Amino acid sequence: MKFIHLADVHLADSFNFDGSLSKKIREASWQSLSSILKSNKDVDFALIAGDLFERSYFTASDFKRLFKIFEDFAKDIYYVSGNHDYFDSYNSLFLENSPSNFHVFGSDNLEVFEKEKLRVYGISYNDRIFSKDLDLSIKLDDEFFNIFLIHGDVDRNESNYFSLNSKLIAETNFDYIAMGHIHKACRIDNIYYPGSVEPHDFTDIYDYGYIRYEDGKVDFIDSSILKFYDLKLNFRDFDNEDDLVSFINHKLNDKKNVIRLEISCDKDIDQRFIRNNIDAIYKEINIKEERELTDMARLFPNSLLSFYAKKFENPRNDIEKLALEVGLDAILRSKDD
Repeated sequence: MKFIHLADVHLADSFNFDGSLSKKIREASWQSLSSILKSNKDVDFALIAGDLFERSYFTASDFKRLFKIFEDFAKDIYYVSGNHDYFDSYNSLFLENSPSNFHVFGSDNLEVFEKEKLRVYGISYNDRIFSKDLDLSIKLDDEFFNIFLIHGDVDRNESNYFSLNSKLIAETNFDYIAMGHIHKACRIDNIYYPGSVEPHDFTDIYDYGYIRYEDGKVDFIDSSILKFYDLKLNFRDFDNEDDLVSFINHKLNDKKNVIRLEISCDKDIDQRFIRNNIDAIYKEINIKEERELTDMARLFPNSLLSFYAKKFENPRNDIEKLALEVGLDAILRSKDD
């Protein structure tokens, strides 16, 4: 048996970036979904564990585009909704007219789809907040490969979303539990999270893609188009701007990179050169000016800062240089009670 498991695609999401970058992120999610399905047409079916789209922004033309991607995949797709694509009268209307290979768990009660030797159990959200006691004392037929498909947390009793009890689920003997929600790929026994298909902001620091299952072997596939970086560097650690840019580009991945860069410096630097030569589709650069601590001491004559600086006015060795730097920094950071 071969299948793929994905979640948290968040098609048509909104972002706190400028219009150009937001558009690139939205389109990357569409491209990733399409590419994943196109490159895995040899599987028996696909699982989508919620948050496929943003219900507040998803339009009729978006549904049309989505259904065309599913039709081209041709294999069965099993889908439950999550807290971002929960079912209401609007999206239910479109989902009722979905392709025949797209199997939707349309209820907040446990349902099952059966095909040949496969049974997929699932439950969908009917509201953004979804907390429910679910009776999982199910007698599973071991003649079937049994999958539980759900969007939510694991072992979080105070969660506002469906929280699966790992001990209770272990007693049910599901062959595979497919979950979504946490945007991070991980495994807890036979519970699997594939993570998101794409990163969406600078807090998304992991690998993104999907899970491929093949005859008992589970692989996490990094297939994302985008990669976010949040870097803080000090210009004093580099010989020049070209040295700094080379360091950054060496760290970047072979993807469409999005970088937020903070550069601490105590002198003028060629920001345009840096911006033009970093290998990224988006660069957010912040220059953080640093004054030499001894210069700061001169701004405050007759102060503890200036008295301490005078003690090491001409440091004789590296130890005295370090004492000067550490001492001045400590005084600047200290506050009166």
